[in-house]
Parts: sequence; C-alpha cells; structure tokens
Amino acid sequence: MMNWRRFYPLNGYPQQRQLGAWISFDVANQSFTLLINTLLFPIFFSKVVVQDDRIDDRIWALTFGVSMLLTALLSPLAGAAADERAWKKRGLIGSGLMCGVFTCALALIEPGQIWLAVLLYIPANFAFAIGENFLASFLPGLAKQDQLGRLSGFSWACAYAAALLLLLITAAAMLGLKLQATEQWRPFFVFAGLWFIAFSVPTMLWLREPRAADQTHPGRNMIAAGAVRLMESVRNTARQKDLAILLGASLFYGTGMNVVVFFASKLAEEFGFNQVRLVLFVAVITVSGVVGTIIPTFLQDRIGHRKTVLILLTGWLVTALGFAGYAKLHAMHLASGAEGEFPVWPLWLIGNLLGCGLGSLGSANRAFVGYLAPPGREAETFGMWGMVWKLSAIMTFPFAWVKDTLGTPEALMLLAGFLAVGWVCTLFINEKRGLGAKGC
Repeated sequence: MMNWRRFYPLNGYPQQRQLGAWISFDVANQSFTLLINTLLFPIFFSKVVVQDDRIDDRIWALTFGVSMLLTALLSPLAGAAADERAWKKRGLIGSGLMCGVFTCALALIEPGQIWLAVLLYIPANFAFAIGENFLASFLPGLAKQDQLGRLSGFSWACAYAAALLLLLITAAAMLGLKLQATEQWRPFFVFAGLWFIAFSVPTMLWLREPRAADQTHPGRNMIAAGAVRLMESVRNTARQKDLAILLGASLFYGTGMNVVVFFASKLAEEFGFNQVRLVLFVAVITVSGVVGTIIPTFLQDRIGHRKTVLILLTGWLVTALGFAGYAKLHAMHLASGAEGEFPVWPLWLIGNLLGCGLGSLGSANRAFVGYLAPPGREAETFGMWGMVWKLSAIMTFPFAWVKDTLGTPEALMLLAGFLAVGWVCTLFINEKRGLGAKGC
C-alpha cells in the first residue's frame, strides 16, 4: 500500500495542528484577494458603480491606494504593539472577521454609489492587508530557519489551490445560475466574505499566541509601548542592513505583483476576454501560481533566499517586457483597422508565466523576511514588511495613470522598470551577514 504521507512536504514537522491552523488563514483570505481584488470587484466598480471609462482606473487606484496608505501608516505600529503585548493572534482574528463582514456588505452597493463603495471597500481591504502582516509574523516561530521556504511555499500552494476551487465555484455559478452580467455579481461578494470567516475558524481555535518578548515597557498602554518599541527598532536599523535592503527591493518588485493582482482582469478584458473567458484566464494564472510555489517549497532552503528571488525576478522581468511588446502589437493592429481577431494565445502564455511568478515570488519574499526577522520582533518586522508592500500597492497609481493617458504598452514598460530596480537592489543583499546581524 502506497504511503501518501511521504508526498506531504511538511511531513515530520512539529506542531502539525498549529501549521494547519496557520495555513487555514492563508486559504481564508484567498476569497478576498481573488474574487474582490483581482477578478470581480474592479470590473464591478468600473462598469456598475463609476460607469465612466475616462476616470474609472484612476478612481479605483485612488480608492485602493487610500486603503493601502492607511495600512502602511499603521502596520509598523500595530506590529510593534502586537509583539509588546502578545497580541498577534487577536490582531489576526479581528482583522479576518472585519474583512469578512465588510466584504459581505459590498453587495449593498447600487449603480452610481461611489462613496458607499469607497466607504465599504477601504476598511475591508485595510483589514485584509493588515491581517497578512499578522499572519506572516507567525512564520518564524512555526519552523526552523532552514524550513521557512518550504513552509511558506506549501502554505502559498494551499492558498492557490483554494483559489482554484473558488474560481471553479464562480464559473459554475455564472453558468448555472446565469450570473454572467456584471450587475448580477453581488452574491459573489457575500460568498467571499462568508468563506473568509469560515476558514478563519480553525485559526481561531488552534493557532497559539507565541510568548511575549522578554523586554517590555511596563506602565504604558499598548499603543504607547508599541510606539516606543518601534522607535527602538528604527534606531537599530544600522545592524539590520540586509533586512533594510530586502524591504527596499520588495517595494519595487512588490509594485509589479500588485499590478498583476489588481489589473489582471481589466487587462484581460481590454484584450477581448468575455466574462466566462476571463474566469478561465484567471484560473489558468491560479494553476500556474500553484506550480510556481514548487520553486520556493523545494528549492529556496537549499539554494538560498537571495538566489531564489533573483531567478524569479529575472523570469518576471522578461515576461513583463514580452507583455509590453504584445500590447504594442495589439495597439498597432487596432490602429491599422486590420480585419480578423488579433492572436490571443500569447496572452495565455504570458498569463501562465505571470501566475507562476506571482505564486513563487510572493512565497519566497515572505520566507526571506522571516529568515532575517530578529527573534522577539517578528510582528514588528512583518509590520514594516507590510508597510512596504502596502506602499508598493500605492505605487500602482502611476501604472494606472500611464495606462489611462499614454496607453497599456507604456504602462507595462513602467512595470518592467519597477521589476528591474528590485532586481538590482536584491544583488546587494548578503543573507549570511543578515542572519548574523539578527543574533542567530
């Protein structure tokens, strides 16, 4: 009889129930990042709420940017406070429930109600985004230093598998219940919120809060103590040179990842994909994301974090340049008035490559930060990591502005430029030096 356990990547790891509870939250938040941020809500916001092609990209980018700016401002302080008072689990569960409730409320939005959409989406996305920080802060305590890549990669793969299931359910509902029209998508928002809450339950029940740091600041409330703790870390950043460079690099290539997440559906629609074809396209990207997580799951701990990230960034940079070339040829085809449909098979290839990079680069980056995070300051470190990633999301606004004013090919060239800067920054990271600086 075949022993299937030997195919389980985390076989032999301690704290299996804890690992499952942690991974469950990675599965939970997929409903928001996929159905709300990537697939459905950007189009719903544009076609049903704003109804003006001249300004919809900019309004969407500004709405998203405000939520990310709010998260960026509060992430480091929230992380420091969570480390100070052993508050990571409460922050994680609270953010999950908040996101689930506000996501369900998106179904209340009617055509033209831009302000209602903004007031519901901003807190929902804020809760989702800051929850990612709290979730990642548990990573260093769940595995050894040489196991972080595998754990992060496997969890990311489970999340992508959940995303694929979500896509299949969405496509089946669109076809079976005749919910293909954009104005009929409100039930999907409710479903996304309930999914988030349901898969947060195992996390709530079984994930344990790590012990509080030995050095605390008695006599201060949690916010004040967190602020003091954060300032201490800022003064000590000189010792964490490589972590600082990694966060700087993340700012630039994180922008590329956020562009794919938040503009994938709009770009695919621009190249002629209808709603069902759009779901299938995102499904292909999702399957590629599962495949992409194999790289950090099985290779990152073996070949090193820096080398893994550089390899993945090289692939993404080439893909982005190819996408820009395809978009330019597509624009020239439309301008010439040539008959016949422009070939779409290159877009399927590009989508697969982007999806592969999205899964692998995201997982590899999270594990790399966990590898360099100082003991006892994990939530604080991932709070700063969250601040950087949320700032990178705000940097999608230049992409939207260039896309609206100059065109899609030019915007994709800007995307390639961000990735190139991130690649160059990563060259200056010395992970062994960074590991020594954290006191390991």
